[in-house]
Amino acid sequence: MNNRKVISYLLIGNLTLIFLFLLNKFTVVHEFLNVFILVIFAPTIFGIFLFYILRPLSNVFNKRGIKKNTSAILTLLIFFAVAGVIMYYFGEYFLAQIIKLKEYINAMIKNNHTMLEQMNAQNIENYLSSFSEKIMSYVLGLFYNVKNIFNKGMMIFSDIILVFLITFFLLKDGYKFKDFVLKFSKKENKDLTSKILSEGDTVLSTYIIGQATVALSLALMIFVGYLIIGMPSAVFLAFTTFILAFIPFLGFFISMIVPYVIAIAMGFNMIIKLTILFIIAQTLKGRVVVPFIMGRAMKIHPITDIFLVVGGAAIGGPIVAFCIVPIYSLLKVVFKNLRNEGLIKRVND
Repeated sequence: MNNRKVISYLLIGNLTLIFLFLLNKFTVVHEFLNVFILVIFAPTIFGIFLFYILRPLSNVFNKRGIKKNTSAILTLLIFFAVAGVIMYYFGEYFLAQIIKLKEYINAMIKNNHTMLEQMNAQNIENYLSSFSEKIMSYVLGLFYNVKNIFNKGMMIFSDIILVFLITFFLLKDGYKFKDFVLKFSKKENKDLTSKILSEGDTVLSTYIIGQATVALSLALMIFVGYLIIGMPSAVFLAFTTFILAFIPFLGFFISMIVPYVIAIAMGFNMIIKLTILFIIAQTLKGRVVVPFIMGRAMKIHPITDIFLVVGGAAIGGPIVAFCIVPIYSLLKVVFKNLRNEGLIKRVND
């Protein structure tokens, strides 16, 4: 009987893989998935993410007797005010730092031109120059390429509006979601469904708030380290680390690409200093920050985390890499509760 179950599972798995392989051959499917991810999936993910970030503030208003509708509006207004102040005071500074960073890299490469020639490393110089120019032109293009922004402006604008609408309605009516789902559940399964929804909400809240705290802690550590070792544009580079750190495991490594380009241009001593800083920050993050903030609640082995993020990035890019871990955690909650209730049996049972 056990052999039959194993064979059945293998057949189902193989048929699923064949179906996905054939589905991948259709261009229409690719276009549909791209539109779905950009127009529906991504705004929904970011809306849920923003909801869990802002919910503690909304709960403070609710505890003071303010209605859900009013508290949701107040929460978003405070968020817009803070975001507006940050953009007003730091937006121009970040642009100046980007330009300064590009000029600094080019200047360092020119200063080291003689040394590079002695090392017979013309290809290295060209690579560093082109690599830095591509990075900076890409970032600057986000701000200065008016034509492309205009062509995609309506989609970006609608996505942003959709993110804030999703966040608003979740802040306003999110507490009704559980009761809404329970209406469609059978009477004998209501307790199980309620438990799954409650645990899932706890997992998402723990992960999102925890990941934001980890990203902020890592960015602060990196910023202090940049100041100590004398890395230029410390604020901008630390902010980049903060944004990319929301992608588990891979984000921090990606954020170190530009600093290493600068370190290579500055010389061997800066490479050593940056490497030591990287090792210290990664060690503190893995051994202290992550276990203390979210390790106990998530209960995910680091190897599992790595495979999930790498696989998600390969399949769907940064958006999937960003949300694959919480999705896995939700599925884990569902299957754990179903198995505890005897609705799912182990293969060897």
